[in-house]
Amino acid sequence: MSEHETDPPNGENGAAPLLRIEGVTKTFGGVTALSDVGFAVTDGRVQGLIGPNGAGKTTLFNVITGAYPPNSGTVHLNGTPMQGKPLRQVVRSGVARTFQNVELFESLTALENVMVGGHARTKSGFWGAVLRPPATRREERDLRERGHELLEFVGLPDAADRPAGDLPFGWQRLLEIARALASDPKLLLLDEPAAGLNAVETGRLGELLGRIRDRGVTLMLVEHDMSLTMRVCDRIAVLDQGRLLAEGTPREVQADPAVTAAYLGGGE
Repeated sequence: MSEHETDPPNGENGAAPLLRIEGVTKTFGGVTALSDVGFAVTDGRVQGLIGPNGAGKTTLFNVITGAYPPNSGTVHLNGTPMQGKPLRQVVRSGVARTFQNVELFESLTALENVMVGGHARTKSGFWGAVLRPPATRREERDLRERGHELLEFVGLPDAADRPAGDLPFGWQRLLEIARALASDPKLLLLDEPAAGLNAVETGRLGELLGRIRDRGVTLMLVEHDMSLTMRVCDRIAVLDQGRLLAEGTPREVQADPAVTAAYLGGGE
């Protein structure tokens, strides 16, 4: 259980949420992937998002990041609407993500992959990269130093010069998280980060998520490993066929008969 699970619901006590999702509906042809979904995530929380395959979890991530425009509804980050913004601007606003299927540049080194994540925050454009004035060289040096720091932070200090494609799968998961952190996000979306990990790796991942939250990053986690989800999350939203079935602390979600029956076992 999260040590914070007795905290009040998101947005209460006058605290403005970091992320607010209101009435989001997303359809693909005649299929409704999300229907009137809404909840809020307070700054500094770890928010879980659970549900069976096809419930709409990854679709919601894609709406939050701007990959999919919603048919209706709004997504606000720090009170600013995100829908309609290009992906680069969403990243600059403070949103980063990892993917269910690891998406790295396999021929680049681990360090270079992390540096790619940091380029979203740099000021030099195409001509800066070509001409390499002093400001661009300083940015590259800072990106390299930041990359080494993040590799050490996620537990990969000795992998900097190894091609990403040569790393063990569990290390690739960690590298993807380091790359996402390189953009200095306020909100980090993690899509099944424990998929394919063994028990030891999953335990280390849980510790890493806590350390990321301690650095001031708010987390939103899609994960099928219920043990990890219940341990690290402050609050959990449950999707069922594109609708919000429940939202609350891990204890509240576990006690909800509909959720228990549908997803957590033990129901009739």
